[in-house]
Amino acid sequence: MRFDDIWIAGTGGVIGDLVPVKRAIADGAYSEQVAQSTGVVSVSQATAAPPEMAVTAGRQAVKEAAEYGVEIVPDTYYLHSHSHYQGLDMWPAACWIAKELIGTRLQGMPATVQAASNGSLASLEIAATALSARPELPNALITIADRFAPPTDRWYLSPGMVFGDGGASVVVTRGGGRLRLLSLVSFTDTSLEGLARGNEPFGTEPEPRPDMRKRTREFLASGEVSLRDVRARSAAGVTTVVARVLADAGLEMSQIDWYAAPFVGRALYRDSFVRPLAETPANDLSELGLTIGHLGPADALYSLSHLVKEGLLAPGGKVLLLGTGMGFTFSAAVLAADAA
Repeated sequence: MRFDDIWIAGTGGVIGDLVPVKRAIADGAYSEQVAQSTGVVSVSQATAAPPEMAVTAGRQAVKEAAEYGVEIVPDTYYLHSHSHYQGLDMWPAACWIAKELIGTRLQGMPATVQAASNGSLASLEIAATALSARPELPNALITIADRFAPPTDRWYLSPGMVFGDGGASVVVTRGGGRLRLLSLVSFTDTSLEGLARGNEPFGTEPEPRPDMRKRTREFLASGEVSLRDVRARSAAGVTTVVARVLADAGLEMSQIDWYAAPFVGRALYRDSFVRPLAETPANDLSELGLTIGHLGPADALYSLSHLVKEGLLAPGGKVLLLGTGMGFTFSAAVLAADAA
């Protein structure tokens, strides 16, 4: 979908301490052989709870948005996204975060977006669509945060990557800002849903230590979809959303200055997000991902925050964001830096 007047007025991002992978290898928590394959050199490990990280990132985004005259008010549309534990069971984290960032008397309802690792672009799509359809909404605030602390095994939670802790936030508005959203599209291939489910029956209580690798092995062993099919379908999902989002934006890949795909290990990044495409931009954030790890749903919006904070997007520069999530969902967005 093409958007004509949707802007990112403020961005925010937060991570924990960068812990060298060598320390995990020395402790026996991670294999040196696997580390060589993924190329991950360090990973973000936070002590703050995810909602606290969401508030920190949100305050950064709100402060930045104020520079463009965008004020967060009681009828600001608010979304929070996460894929993991938020510090308390059976607790509406979005309401607490909204209280901290917006106030105690909101005109709308804070909501949580559950889209696994695709939470950044799922939330952005919902917020952009809401602002396009509802003129009474002044703006939208998105926060995302996750922490993959024990008993979760961040080193082996999912094949080919290491999970890092972090949060991100954006303020979405109309009429101008730092980055203009040109287009955003999504696509889902539910035949790959079993990669995250395996063949275990549904339980009645949470798993203390989910083993995503075991579930993937079980799904592939069932013969429902082969590994070759998984790779082909995943590649098709990536090429589909990239082709559509560029067409909707009226751009060619050669006109994209930065490419920000999920922060996964080097081999998985190459196989999933580079090889399926005939061409990729010269600049990407894959090396950043190898220093902080996969931030779950925060990768894409943290990428935006990083590009802004480091001054990497020249006026008029364009960035292609790619998001994927178990289910299996694929999203892509094109944004352009304010040329003013």
